[in-house]
Amino acid sequence: MSVDRSATSVVVEPSARETFTPRELTEAYKDFEKHGSQSSDAETDIKAAAYRYGERVLVVYEDSEAGVVILSHPTS
Repeated sequence: MSVDRSATSVVVEPSARETFTPRELTEAYKDFEKHGSQSSDAETDIKAAAYRYGERVLVVYEDSEAGVVILSHPTS
């Protein structure tokens, strides 16, 4: 399935917004768009990549079916 990038929404979860600078979020999103995912689930069509900033990890994943890219900081 091909995704129309102009129709893709981007969601930055509060955990990511509180942990990363706007520049870090933008850089990770642009890298994800340019280079694609590091991991993909064929069954759910979810693609994901992780970006490390020191001790912090930002997860970027795309649900192509829903047309949304989500930036999240996993918390324990």
